[in-house]
Amino acid sequence: MTDAAPTLRELIGHPLLAAATPLSGDDDLDRPVTGVTLIDPAETGLVRTGEIAVCPAVPAGYLSSWRLDAVIRRLRDQRAAALALPVPGPGGETVLDGSRRLARHLHLPILGIGTAPLRWAGAAVALVHSPAVDAADRLRRAHRALTRGLLSPQDVARALAAILERPVAVFGPDGTPIGASFEPPPGFDPHAMVAQILTVDGGTTVVVPVPGATSGTAGLWLAAALGPAPATWARGARDVLQAGTLAVQRWQATRRVVLERDARLRAGLFGDLLEGRLGGGDARQQRAAEIGWRLDGWHVAFHLAALGQVDLLGHSDAVAAAIAAERIDAIVVERGDGWSAWTTGRTEPDQDASRDLLAALQRVRHRLAGRFDCAIGVGRGYLDASGLTRSLAEAWDAARLARGRPQTGRLVHIDRLGLAQLLVAWASTETFAPTATRLLGPLESQPGELTATLSAYLDAGGSAADTAAILGVHRNTVAARLRRIEELLTVDLNNPDDRLALHLACRVTQDHHPGSA
Repeated sequence: MTDAAPTLRELIGHPLLAAATPLSGDDDLDRPVTGVTLIDPAETGLVRTGEIAVCPAVPAGYLSSWRLDAVIRRLRDQRAAALALPVPGPGGETVLDGSRRLARHLHLPILGIGTAPLRWAGAAVALVHSPAVDAADRLRRAHRALTRGLLSPQDVARALAAILERPVAVFGPDGTPIGASFEPPPGFDPHAMVAQILTVDGGTTVVVPVPGATSGTAGLWLAAALGPAPATWARGARDVLQAGTLAVQRWQATRRVVLERDARLRAGLFGDLLEGRLGGGDARQQRAAEIGWRLDGWHVAFHLAALGQVDLLGHSDAVAAAIAAERIDAIVVERGDGWSAWTTGRTEPDQDASRDLLAALQRVRHRLAGRFDCAIGVGRGYLDASGLTRSLAEAWDAARLARGRPQTGRLVHIDRLGLAQLLVAWASTETFAPTATRLLGPLESQPGELTATLSAYLDAGGSAADTAAILGVHRNTVAARLRRIEELLTVDLNNPDDRLALHLACRVTQDHHPGSA
């Protein structure tokens, strides 16, 4: 099976031929091109069907006289693909508007070549008749560029963009752009571990997977936005990108060794921190300082608990990047089921700082959602190393509780648990639990997730706006659900006693049925 002839639009979209621009409009650029021939406008040479007629030099007076119109008519009769002319220099002759209109009427595109016409014609011949030569040259250049040193995924993308002369981007495992200049095209499937060549609205994007640590999954994707591109060029770009995946894998393997070494160091120091052995200015405290750990000042710890099986080391860079992207200056350490982290400041954090941190951590959760789901617990602010240990313990406990609270966005601050947790412990008795179930029973048979909405509303302190943000629905939807809840339960959500009883009932039923929310 042979490839279809490239169209005129695809050819002039190639970097080697980008110096050609349509002078008579772009309505007739989708015709196939079968070759290139040089012509002298003063002679009646033969031009075959589908060929681009390249005029290396235009005699004086041709562009502003009837003679160009005669050339246009002759090439139309010979069914040429296009007429290519050198772009005149400053003050030179230009194609008359009448000639442009005639070319449009006869459906013969006129191209203006902004470089040496003979060089352009040679490149066009090569791309039409021997596209594999250009593809092989770019692949050779890619191998040379990618083997000169260890390159990060972003460095690989920049190197390949210079070789393909087109934008190259890095996508995450789920197709989310990572500092990319363009989005994945419609039809891209991040779950299909194969190279994908996608053409949408005349533009072609090539996406290839970088195999992940788990078999059958993509750790990253490399993508090139080619614009209009013949199939041969798209396949050549695919091969260049696949060479890039090998460079990314080399970087990942080396990075993994570095991460494992650093993780062992961090784990040892972190264990010393939790056991209270990093005080007194000993060698361990000095090592902690050398890797950037501040143990003096006010600390607020938080813990990101991954839900499900997650390669912690494989995602450590992504977690640190997501935290940094939200302007949280934190130390991050792999710990147990996830990552513990803490921020350090000179003054005791106030309520505004705590609120800002919680909002930023919720955004961190959303940033990581394409990789894995997680629950986040936040401790209180405490002073110095002993206080940091206490805050870390609180964050760990809060994260465990956050796992079963999707209605709070799986984000829990230890300060919001104190008295409520004591009340729930009292209420979770054989006497109260059935009562709580009966109290909320009218909501269970109704559509609209009324129980989850009520729980989220009460956990959000009675804020309909915060409830809407947590549930991912419109505020008017929350308001309508709350009115329906009041009708079904015959309660007044503005009454503190009613709110307390309902809040306890929601907490008790959640703890008895943690998967129901």
